[in-house]
Amino acid sequence: MLLLVASWCAPCHAELAVLEDIARAAGPFAVRVMLVDDSRNSHRMVARVPQHRRWIPEPAVMTAARKDLLARTPGLPFAVAIGPDGRPCAAHRGGLNAARAKALVNRCDRPQ
Repeated sequence: MLLLVASWCAPCHAELAVLEDIARAAGPFAVRVMLVDDSRNSHRMVARVPQHRRWIPEPAVMTAARKDLLARTPGLPFAVAIGPDGRPCAAHRGGLNAARAKALVNRCDRPQ
């Protein structure tokens, strides 16, 4: 599961504050955080996220992933669960907590 975040997104800060609760509830999905911008403030915000919870791919992959994922949502926060086939299987617009994360991954068994 990817959580798209940016420093200017107040609900994103709230998600990161309960990141480990979200990760436990999302099991067996791994939870990773991805920045939607390259601002210094956003990088500082994600620096507080444990390394194993960050997803920072190569620049070309990052650009393509941002473009594709951001095309799916009008704003942040946004989370997407990715199934075993590597494709998004469920998405959530708005802040996540443990209950919403569990509901998100449960939707992966059903079509969006």
